[in-house]
Amino acid sequence: MTGTEKSKSVTEWPSGDWLLDFGSAADLIAYHKERVLVSGSTRFQEYEIFESQAWGRVLVLDGRVQSAAADEFIYHEALVHPAMVAHPAPRRVLVMGGGEGATLREVLRHPQVARAVMVDIDEELVEFCREWLPTFHQGAFDDPRAELVFADARGWLAAQPEAAFEVIIIDLPEPVEVGPAVMLFTREMYELVQRKLAPGGVLSVQSGAAGMFGAMMPDLNATLKSVFPRVAAYGAFIPSFMEFYGFHLVGGGELTWPTAAAAAARFASPAFQAMGWLDPELLAALPHIPVYLRHRLEAGRVLTDAAPFGPTPGERALF
Repeated sequence: MTGTEKSKSVTEWPSGDWLLDFGSAADLIAYHKERVLVSGSTRFQEYEIFESQAWGRVLVLDGRVQSAAADEFIYHEALVHPAMVAHPAPRRVLVMGGGEGATLREVLRHPQVARAVMVDIDEELVEFCREWLPTFHQGAFDDPRAELVFADARGWLAAQPEAAFEVIIIDLPEPVEVGPAVMLFTREMYELVQRKLAPGGVLSVQSGAAGMFGAMMPDLNATLKSVFPRVAAYGAFIPSFMEFYGFHLVGGGELTWPTAAAAAARFASPAFQAMGWLDPELLAALPHIPVYLRHRLEAGRVLTDAAPFGPTPGERALF
């Protein structure tokens, strides 16, 4: 074969507008964009919401898919409900990040919740999500128990009283480059969170990819263990991410993983009938993770403000 000939194994790139993202250093994921609904830049990040034939409306931040209408319920149910069920009375809940409003939506399913504060730095993005992603938030922003705060989450939390929340849920994008976001994934950050949790309080963290090449989850595992007595890693396959995705449930020495019976009692409320992924038996089984992942989690390093997670300047991070 000459240098000008193509291998028969090479597929011609299909026509149309595509979003490209790296699955690993050797894999590229492509998402076809039927129609871009809105795009631009806020003070904090680039954003795009597009229509996909397969995934419905898709939210992209800084070139990475964050949520897709067809399966966002998997991510958000996995992030929220293990922590909410693990606490016997989650009345005061904080969501750090969560711009689409879907994490807030899942928190508000729990009738025990009296106050749910969502702190997101990017008011402009939240307003775009309110307008363009109504099936994601489903009116959660307007629930009388919800309180929206537009501020740096770490700085805002530092100003709150000690023991202010029963449950804290960290739903933040991974730091795609060196910048302020990396300081939301450090030991000092989690020490702050620990002080703001009430006795028996529970923390839930989205932890990046849990597949064969995930780089951030082992470091978060080590960092969380350097602060909290109980740290449980778990995962869920998110089809639109094309990846097994990681989470952590974290708390004090009294924390135990919820049983199926405990989850069934909580899910008996009519508000949970609309869930599409999680049921009591699945929730109880979530901490049983693959052997390869258990081994990888043992190899993480503790992240600090002085030595955070992230690529070198100008390099894109893989998670």
